[in-house]
Amino acid sequence: MARVTRSFSEAGVLVHAYLMYGFPTQTVQDTVDALEYVRQLFAAGCIQSGFFHRFACTVHSPVGLNPAEYGIKLKALPPITFATNDVEFTDPTGVDHDNMGKALNKALYNYMHGIGLDANVRSWFDIKVPKTTVPRDFIARALARR
Repeated sequence: MARVTRSFSEAGVLVHAYLMYGFPTQTVQDTVDALEYVRQLFAAGCIQSGFFHRFACTVHSPVGLNPAEYGIKLKALPPITFATNDVEFTDPTGVDHDNMGKALNKALYNYMHGIGLDANVRSWFDIKVPKTTVPRDFIARALARR
């Protein structure tokens, strides 16, 4: 993926990353690691813009149809009779995905403007988060393999 996005960028095609967070069972560590991958992609010039979208469980999706397989419990649907698609769920991780989203979007906004690309990804979070487990040269090493 790093080599493909870099090739598009080198050819003058702007690359926008549609990113997702808050998937059932996604941990704080997973979120911090995801942001580190994204930071590296921006720093390497592989992507020029992006947006983190919050996962939404829908009633007819694999997650909505089989919540136990994803370790979640669905909340009762509201008494709406038309176009009830999204269903709230209880995630056993207890992660505050709303708080995570604020940090992710703040980081992305800055990365798109070339700001903070050398900063530790933990600096974007208002809460204490773990160190990333992603090596700081992960994307650079992927790009070097041609």
